[in-house]
Amino acid sequence: MSLLDQPFTKQSGCFGCNLNPESSSSGSYDGFVKQHPADQAVMTREDEQRKQEIDVLLSEAMNTLTFDERQEQQAAIHGVEQEIVEESIFVDTALKELDHRLIRIKQGSVYEKAERANPEYVGARAFRIMFLRGNRYDCKAAADQMIRFFEM
Repeated sequence: MSLLDQPFTKQSGCFGCNLNPESSSSGSYDGFVKQHPADQAVMTREDEQRKQEIDVLLSEAMNTLTFDERQEQQAAIHGVEQEIVEESIFVDTALKELDHRLIRIKQGSVYEKAERANPEYVGARAFRIMFLRGNRYDCKAAADQMIRFFEM
């Protein structure tokens, strides 16, 4: 049985453990507490069918990838992608491209207001690099994320 086939159960304590208030006044550990059937989510036939459709689509998509593409996707999923070497020329180029993208998309946004209110904060090199690193130096994605950051 795969992890996706297992029913979802609402855990009431940390890792499903509860302190049994009746066992002692100190709240000693009483192990795992069996969940009441009413607390368990039930997958309907429609949910099960939708899950199977998604599994088929994912399998088909993975099968169309080459071995190297599949390895790359697995690395991305597990967070072990290749490290990006941050040479100063590379970072400076990325920062310039980020600035150009922000200039194109900032008109009328909260980002523009924040930039007028506190240009030192918004324009700080470390602040901008944080968004570039978070998006693996994809300048378009970093610019979009910066705009969304200030909209929150």
